[in-house]
Amino acid sequence: QITSPGFPFSASTPCEYFLTADSGKKVEVEIILLEANSIRDFLVIYDGYLGGSVIANLTGEVREVTYTTSSSNIMKVSWEPNGGVNVRGLAV
Repeated sequence: QITSPGFPFSASTPCEYFLTADSGKKVEVEIILLEANSIRDFLVIYDGYLGGSVIANLTGEVREVTYTTSSSNIMKVSWEPNGGVNVRGLAV
């Protein structure tokens, strides 16, 4: 399990995670819990490392949803809070 810094008591610190699989394979991540201030805090998931396409741009509350890369064996998961006040943040 990977969480945002301070989870579940604070969600104000941004972070990025790079998930990888063997060459030729895809990466899958399950959002166990995302609790973010709608339209202020975002979880952005990318297909690839740098310059990859956006798979999902999430805010608000999301539970038990799975995302998979379409072409890359690398997934960038970026927690981008704009305050992160009174929410728990991210657990994947």
